Amino acid sequence: MTGAPTPSEAGLARLAADARAHVAALLTEGDEADEQRRRGHRGLMAMVKAAVVSGVHAVAPTSSEVAGAAGWLSELEELQTATGLFSSGDNLASPPDSAFTISDAALVLRVLRTAGPGAWPDDLGERLERMLRRAMPALIVGGVHTPNHRWELSGALARAGELLEARFKDPALERAREWLAEGVDIDHDGLYSERSANYAAHVSNPSLLSLADVLDRIDLLELVHRNLHSQLDLTSPGGEVETVHSRRQDQKYGVFPLGSFAAQFARFAVSCARCRAATAWAITLPGVDPVDVLAQAMLDDEVGAGLLAGAAEKGDAGRAAEVARAVDESTGTVRWFGGVRLLRRTRGRDWATVYGGSDVPVARRIASGLACNPTFLRLALGGVEVSSVRLSRDFFGLGPFRASSVAYDPVDPGRLVMREELAAGYYQPLPEQLRQSNGAYPLEFEGRFAAAMAFGERSVDLLPLRTSVTVELTDEGAELTVTTHGPVAAHALEIGLRDEPDVAGAAPLGNGRFHLGDDEATVTVAGTTLRVDLDGSTGAAPAPHYHPGEAYTFLDGTDAMGGTRLYATWSSPGSVTVRLRRA
Repeated sequence: MTGAPTPSEAGLARLAADARAHVAALLTEGDEADEQRRRGHRGLMAMVKAAVVSGVHAVAPTSSEVAGAAGWLSELEELQTATGLFSSGDNLASPPDSAFTISDAALVLRVLRTAGPGAWPDDLGERLERMLRRAMPALIVGGVHTPNHRWELSGALARAGELLEARFKDPALERAREWLAEGVDIDHDGLYSERSANYAAHVSNPSLLSLADVLDRIDLLELVHRNLHSQLDLTSPGGEVETVHSRRQDQKYGVFPLGSFAAQFARFAVSCARCRAATAWAITLPGVDPVDVLAQAMLDDEVGAGLLAGAAEKGDAGRAAEVARAVDESTGTVRWFGGVRLLRRTRGRDWATVYGGSDVPVARRIASGLACNPTFLRLALGGVEVSSVRLSRDFFGLGPFRASSVAYDPVDPGRLVMREELAAGYYQPLPEQLRQSNGAYPLEFEGRFAAAMAFGERSVDLLPLRTSVTVELTDEGAELTVTTHGPVAAHALEIGLRDEPDVAGAAPLGNGRFHLGDDEATVTVAGTTLRVDLDGSTGAAPAPHYHPGEAYTFLDGTDAMGGTRLYATWSSPGSVTVRLRRA
């Protein structure tokens, strides 16, 4: 008599079922297939990967899976140019973008070889080998343009190289070692230079794990392990990883699921209790790619054992989450990420992020690849989540407050003091010897405005605005004090809320906006009430609004938040204190 399946068996069976359901949806050539094709060569290779992994795991692929994989591979082969690189997407003739596809092609070839002869009834493996050979020369000499591309390209070279003959393998591994010799861009807190949960989960971590395996680099395993613990410390009880500090696209999207790290946690689950609990937790969360997790389990005994260990010890899901995040239910945890100037506190189901690590004060511009988000406080108290607190002001179009320096004292770990000094100038006439009768002067950008004015040759009268923001995390929530020195200027503190709460005690402005006055306001969500009050405002209160700065508005753009927003307004100089407290 056969007993009921164990938790570990049930977990793996669910992964296999999810993978097969995904393939079935692709085979209908409906919306899922269309979505993958919009990703170009990477999407097509993902379709091939799904069919092969699902089919091989099931011991015998269906005829539909075999035909689907063959047809999708034919479409992909059409996109491989004479250079060996693939032609689709906005990064044209891109070695690193092609490396993503080659990494998946190498994984599929490894699955087929591991399964042995007869695992797949047609010549798919031979076609994938030809694809790898065509791509290798370009990947070996190709360049990159983002930090994580180095590791994706190197990982693809390592995995493809180990599957091919020496004439490809030797130069491929040599090139991977050359990239690695630059040093991996990870700080002492375990965060990569791009600060991105997305790229850690999908690029840097899996690539470094591949390089560790192929090149026998145990030190790379420890880097990934360190990053995983950092991601856990940045994860909310709901399984969402903090992204406010990111230098990549996830700073815009805001929510990144911990489930994307599931297979990586499993890799360390046997030897690490936190990663074992994280495996049990992550595999239940959004973001899990069942095809990739299943493939990693098939190819890597440590991942397979880790998935089983995590599932077997799962027990209560909430307890697994607490162990994974190393949170003491009674006292909570506080961690200071000094490299990115971010303070994270978790207490039971409550959490807070205080952040002062924007790149804008140093770079003096908004740009792709910079940490630009002006949010300096996020927190959740019970059912109420404050998704963003920002300080806007009308000061020469220089945008909202972004700290240029941060003071953190570990003796008082719940307090952060952030400071910024801005200045705008009025320029004096050019010295006589530099004047041009035709008025033709060099075009220069002076920090907020560009003109053919030779700004660098003129003396300037500066008008400064000095701002400090002190955030104190309290037992009830958070208290923040804004102090400004400088000219009279309109200020607005914007408090953005994730949900659509019931708001009382604030004047409605329409479009989800409310103006805070002298009386206390309350925000209620799912039975939890947040009290908001302020004091110390100076001058006449200006009209509530958020000003993103001229860097956005000159092209009619914005980085403004949507949803429900509360505004406290005042005119500088002076000091204002705002308290956010659970009722």
